[in-house]
Amino acid sequence: MHDMNILRNKYRALYDIDGISKEYLVKIEHELQIKLPNDFREISSFYSGGDVGGKNIHSFLFSDPTNLIEETLRIREAVDLPNRFVVIAEQAESIIVMDTENKPSIIWIDSVEITKLDEQDFIAKPDVWEEFSDFFNYILDDEEEERKY
Repeated sequence: MHDMNILRNKYRALYDIDGISKEYLVKIEHELQIKLPNDFREISSFYSGGDVGGKNIHSFLFSDPTNLIEETLRIREAVDLPNRFVVIAEQAESIIVMDTENKPSIIWIDSVEITKLDEQDFIAKPDVWEEFSDFFNYILDDEEEERKY
């Protein structure tokens, strides 16, 4: 897991601090019937979703139309997504989910393979990160790269 102070400072150098309250985290957990990983909880104290490194992460705030809760519930209903998964983002023809119970925690797969998450029997090898903090560091690195040009 990445050092949270380093991640916070890296984020602060690029964006305004924009976290969510503990009450919001409790609501996300309650609505989705999951336990959020500790690193996700810590990062949410200074980041509440949005565009980083060209990845549009669903908002952690339910007042936003495309938010973590609504999108996760929508996909759960559409494809019988197991409850331990949270839909983090949807990119062009791909989807990024967080497994709240197993490692790797973050899995980026082709959208068509969403139904294979439980058995992890993918045709195309997904990109994975052990922890949410590893993925967050990856997208911050992308953002830093983009801003150099």
